[in-house]
Amino acid sequence: MMSQRLPLGGFLVTCVAALNSTSSIAQIVYEDESQRLTFGGDVELDINAQNNHAGDGPIFFEGDVEHSDEFDQTGRVLLDIGGERRSPDNHYARFKVQPLIQTNGGFGVDDAWLAIGSSKGLELKVGRFEAFDLFPLGQDVFIGFSGDTSDSLYRDGQGYVYQAKEGRGRGGDSGQVMVSQRSGDFYAEISTLLGDRTDLFDTDTYHGYQIDPEGRVKNSFIVRPVVAWSPGAWTLAVGLETNLVSDAVVDERGADISDRTGYGARLSYNQGGWQLNANLAYLDAHEETNLTLGLNALWRGFGVGYIHARNEIDDVRPINDEEAVFSMPGRYDIDTLYTSYHFANVLSIENLSIYLGAYFGRIDHHEIDSLDDADRYGGRVRFKYMF
Repeated sequence: MMSQRLPLGGFLVTCVAALNSTSSIAQIVYEDESQRLTFGGDVELDINAQNNHAGDGPIFFEGDVEHSDEFDQTGRVLLDIGGERRSPDNHYARFKVQPLIQTNGGFGVDDAWLAIGSSKGLELKVGRFEAFDLFPLGQDVFIGFSGDTSDSLYRDGQGYVYQAKEGRGRGGDSGQVMVSQRSGDFYAEISTLLGDRTDLFDTDTYHGYQIDPEGRVKNSFIVRPVVAWSPGAWTLAVGLETNLVSDAVVDERGADISDRTGYGARLSYNQGGWQLNANLAYLDAHEETNLTLGLNALWRGFGVGYIHARNEIDDVRPINDEEAVFSMPGRYDIDTLYTSYHFANVLSIENLSIYLGAYFGRIDHHEIDSLDDADRYGGRVRFKYMF
């Protein structure tokens, strides 16, 4: 990426002018022997068309599954501000903040953290960030999992594609602390997620039982250790995530639904224009287990991926209405196929890209003959400019 390096005397004036001008600047960098400050960001705008489930309720009914066609435009502008200062012994302090301005008028933050590290590879990071990715999806321009509205949210009665990321970070109002160590080809980290984790549940029920009806939620303490080995073009990583606080979130029965322990492993290859990922994740939750397998590849801008998830639900709340079933115990499978293509440097403009993405997903239950109406599919055109 291009950069403009500025002397100390003109640094503040030039940066302010650049950030308020209409011209596109790839990056503004100020650095000397011991410190560095950068300004950048990107614009990401999507035009979407997809067929989705109607409403937020369960999809396991004896009748037809309601669905709807959706057409919309989404996106955001991300500002990236980072800095680093080093000591004579090559120890360092780094920070990053990434405010988001969304096209719907909302505001948010991606990363906001401070890291302190030593020359021997030891680092402490505090704030808001994402820890090591145990389930990389490759070039995931557009993915809509059947029965699941988000990568990190559990929606009752609609299936769940677990990806070993419930404790990875950027979770609601939760805070994070991580310690990591890098030595040659080896890397290890212990990341924690602290705070209210009811944001994990996108509905107010779990297996049909009301979540926290008496308002007694405790702050969770999720620990997520990961070990990775990266010899050459290969990366092998394993990790787990578990909540150490009992009864952090309970349902109307008093059952501890925050008692969730997940495991993840990945094998990746990146060389010669090829990027390949093979992923495995397993979750042991209250009266439910989830197993997910993923394969994806990227070559010369073309990406393709496949994800298979299998859920086993042991028990649900009995419903007296024989016309509908809120959620069904037993096994159900979710299959998702996605693809994408990247057009780089459009119109010979550096860092201007267009992505095309599409997906198809379906869900099946072993006791239901047909759930064709629960199939989901969609397409997206993404415009992205990095400045």
